[in-house]
Amino acid sequence: MGRPLRYLPEPTTTFEITIRTLQGKFLLRPSDQVNDLILGVFGRALSLYPVLLHLVVVASDHIHMLLTVTSTKLLADFMRHVNSNIARKVGRLYNWHEHFWGQRYRAIAVLDNDKLEERVHYLLSHGCKEGLVIRPSDWPGINCVEALLDGETLEGTWYDRTKEYEARRAGLEVEPGQFATRYQVPLTPLPMLAGKSDDEQRMWYQEMVALIEEQTRKRLRKEGKKVLGRRKVLEQSPFRKPKKIKRSPAPCCHCSGIERWKTFRDAYRMFASLYREASRKLRNGAKKVKFPDNCFPPPLAYTGASMAPG
Repeated sequence: MGRPLRYLPEPTTTFEITIRTLQGKFLLRPSDQVNDLILGVFGRALSLYPVLLHLVVVASDHIHMLLTVTSTKLLADFMRHVNSNIARKVGRLYNWHEHFWGQRYRAIAVLDNDKLEERVHYLLSHGCKEGLVIRPSDWPGINCVEALLDGETLEGTWYDRTKEYEARRAGLEVEPGQFATRYQVPLTPLPMLAGKSDDEQRMWYQEMVALIEEQTRKRLRKEGKKVLGRRKVLEQSPFRKPKKIKRSPAPCCHCSGIERWKTFRDAYRMFASLYREASRKLRNGAKKVKFPDNCFPPPLAYTGASMAPG
């Protein structure tokens, strides 16, 4: 089965993004250095591409984001920058030369506020729902909790290895951090919270985090288990992989109500049908082909030089 086409259901759409490491390896395992590198990549990407980032959570083997974009090209450009540079910089840290990501990121449109709130709860629960920590704020990786609750500024370091390499080739002496730039990672309020004050937004997140902590304690008491704990999370090998990787079919979208789901499904099917028909015409040699808006036309087939008879 082919990958789903990138599809923008509305002119401005909020997506939940998920990207997983190869074989679920813990290549994103939290550490001060890894966190700093990843935040530096996000800060640099946000300075280049006008994406509205609402939340980002980095687990040991995957990343979740909630963001809003106005085109599929903007989303693709942003994700290409994020994925390629995290793979390059974190891979360099561990001397990892194989593929970093298991497959292309998955973008699922979030179409209403009820589902958006549900996805926020899901993202902020990371670390707690897996039995690793009791509170979201205990997770030693990136999860935005301090930024959302206390207004803490997220920032990281971007290392320009290209300029460093060119300087070394020119015979110049390179000082540590000479080509490092600090970038902030601004978080944009969720569309459903855009009209609320900063204090109201913090209160909304505080109530959600308190609920997550209460749910975590109840589940642990019921199951008679203890969390792994922050220290043991930090001690895990980045090359370790879980015994079992959770796999479940990804929904075509996040929305409330079967009718809205059917509307999205029918619209996507129409979009895909128009795309496939345009692709067929292009493959058959048509010169002027109209593709639907916000899509990536396939590349043309290879054309070899004709061989004149000798």
